[in-house]
Amino acid sequence: MPSLPKWINDTLENVMSSKFKECTVIHTEAVSKDLRLIRFAAGLEDVHFDPAYAIGIRVNERDYRNYSPFSFNKHSGTFDVIFHLHDTDAVGSRFASRLSVGETTKILMPRGKRFFEPNAEIHFSIGDATSLGSSLSIKEAAEETGGAFVCLHELEDPSVLKKLELYGYHAPKNDIQKIMEALNDFLKEEKQAIYNNEAVFYLTGNGNTMSVIRKFLKAKGVYGKCVRSQAYWMEGKKGL
Repeated sequence: MPSLPKWINDTLENVMSSKFKECTVIHTEAVSKDLRLIRFAAGLEDVHFDPAYAIGIRVNERDYRNYSPFSFNKHSGTFDVIFHLHDTDAVGSRFASRLSVGETTKILMPRGKRFFEPNAEIHFSIGDATSLGSSLSIKEAAEETGGAFVCLHELEDPSVLKKLELYGYHAPKNDIQKIMEALNDFLKEEKQAIYNNEAVFYLTGNGNTMSVIRKFLKAKGVYGKCVRSQAYWMEGKKGL
């Protein structure tokens, strides 16, 4: 999301007040040295949520950042967010590292395009550290609808996936060859499901990597409508 003058952000919060919720931090947890899970509480009874929807958090006077919540529970009024603390100079990382239990912040409630396909037999979430929240929300939805879930994440520390119970494939960071090898293994194993358009691929994270994966899947015969994508960041671009 772009940087805007403080007065514009203040005006947006006032004019669009119904789109914001005052959220309280009720739990924090270090998933790893670079990942922090924070649980928020708010009145969510009137909030619509779909898997991989994004919330907007104002991380300073000028900037908002998008995050993918999971464990979104309208009845208990809670949801979780995983913050990627990749760069202490980044405004989002700095904001998330300072949040503590009891603090409140206004959050732009979930919104986005329809991403999850409830009728799919297999749900395959592909991304990086910024994709963990969306993968978890897709996994939760897949379990509710009786579908199978598998994932592939490009991470420096694969132990994070075990902690979050995101079982599937792993590729070292910036190793596109390993990603292709993992995808190739899956496509061979689930050849019939691919042929029947029963597997849906959800691509999130690095826009450049997503583009390569999309082309690879297309070349392997995956139907275009079975590939959903949402870029979270790209090299050289701020606040995507």
